[in-house]
Amino acid sequence: MAGLFGTLNNATSGLGANQVALQTSSHNIANTSTDGYSRQRVNLETNSAYTVPGVGTLGTGVKSAGVERIVDDFVRGQIRNANSNYQYATEKSSVLGNLENIFNEPSDNGLLTQLSTLTSSWTELANNPESDTSKTLVAENASTFTDTLNSMASDINSLTSSTIQSVTKNVLDFNNKVQQLQNLNEQIYNMSSRGESPNDLLDTRDSVLKDLSGLANITSTTDNYGRAFVQLGGQDVLTSTNMSTLSVVTTSSSSGSTLAVGGDTSNVGTTGTQYSAGTVLLSSSADNSTTYQELSISSGTIGGLQAAIGETQDRLQDLNDFAAMIAKTTNMVYTNGSSSTSGFFTLGTDEDNYAANIAVSSDIINNTTGISTGKTTASGDGTKAAAIATLASIKLDFPVSDTELATYDSNSMSFTSSQTGSTFANEFNNTVTKNGISKQAADNTATAQQSVLTQLEEKDSSVSGVSLNEEMSNIIKYQQGFQANARLLSVVSEMLDTLINNTGA
Repeated sequence: MAGLFGTLNNATSGLGANQVALQTSSHNIANTSTDGYSRQRVNLETNSAYTVPGVGTLGTGVKSAGVERIVDDFVRGQIRNANSNYQYATEKSSVLGNLENIFNEPSDNGLLTQLSTLTSSWTELANNPESDTSKTLVAENASTFTDTLNSMASDINSLTSSTIQSVTKNVLDFNNKVQQLQNLNEQIYNMSSRGESPNDLLDTRDSVLKDLSGLANITSTTDNYGRAFVQLGGQDVLTSTNMSTLSVVTTSSSSGSTLAVGGDTSNVGTTGTQYSAGTVLLSSSADNSTTYQELSISSGTIGGLQAAIGETQDRLQDLNDFAAMIAKTTNMVYTNGSSSTSGFFTLGTDEDNYAANIAVSSDIINNTTGISTGKTTASGDGTKAAAIATLASIKLDFPVSDTELATYDSNSMSFTSSQTGSTFANEFNNTVTKNGISKQAADNTATAQQSVLTQLEEKDSSVSGVSLNEEMSNIIKYQQGFQANARLLSVVSEMLDTLINNTGA
């Protein structure tokens, strides 16, 4: 279209393009502080020109080729990885910190102090074997020691239970986020298939993916429509046609496992396979039946909690072995080598709960004056009490084995010392130290990952964040463009008025 009407068309297209650009800038400014928002930019392109014979090629104005979302997908992928590692270390450190508080070492009233006090009371009894006061003191100090062990075991079990509950809660959150992502995928597909740009939905999609990465080590892919699909532990969780859910093992026994299906504690399920409590399973339904597959989660909040559960159970086993070591060696000496499971201490029959069940024999509690102090019943014989006191300094392998217990010599009232072994106190110190080292490693990892995450988020912000200075500059540019095109319309209008009304006869 040549002539004034062609000019009119060009000016009209310029007005429309600058209007769209102004609206996009206003949208950016309005979302300056919106978390997860990526700035947008209008792509302007020239309209197709046409050729006028004898004149040449004439332009036909400008058009808006779409509103582009400014984002670096590679950086966002790195942010998700760093976020997953950071949350893993943070959660693990938190649980191990609680375990550190349970051990309460070093302290003036910790288990090692009580062990030292108990050893001293045995030494005092060896020096005064006929003293009822010394016998009562041994019984009371031993009861205090076992009560502390019982309390520690109970607290560790409670910590494990609460950590499993946290896993369940986070799995429920994960499933909800996947459901949210599936809904977003449907909306994104509907808009993209109509040729529209679902920029704000894509921002929400990225925010959900970041939230999911904080819960577990997901991997994500996107299709041509912008839909995001999720895998976890190499298994599909969300595809274009299917969504699976995660479930959590809450309790386990030899007959199978009890599950919080979908992370919902009110929806209880079972499976005949025995899994450790806190294990996350991928639930898939087909042919009116549900199958479960164990997932390996190496990072994220869920992964950190699972790792902490594993370490907590290891430290509980160390505590059980420590209780067994104390009780069995003491009983061997106290019974002159006839029994390791009864005598001065009782342990119960459950090896996994020795620390929770260890106690001073009720016969001794009920009759402290009957405590045996010597190898013989002769008055003033304190050899047995002395031998028990000596146990604190003997080196034995950990955990103590039946073979090592069999080395007890009733004549010398001692065990064969192990060159690779350690004392009671050293073994408990090793247990506390293992936890301390693991917590420190988690703390260091969390600090390092937080630094990486901060740097990546700053980099992402430099690309996708809204710059008010830049937007204000754009507003001025688009305003002037709009005004110039409006002025051009006015000029063409005047020219058309002259042509129509002021020419002719």
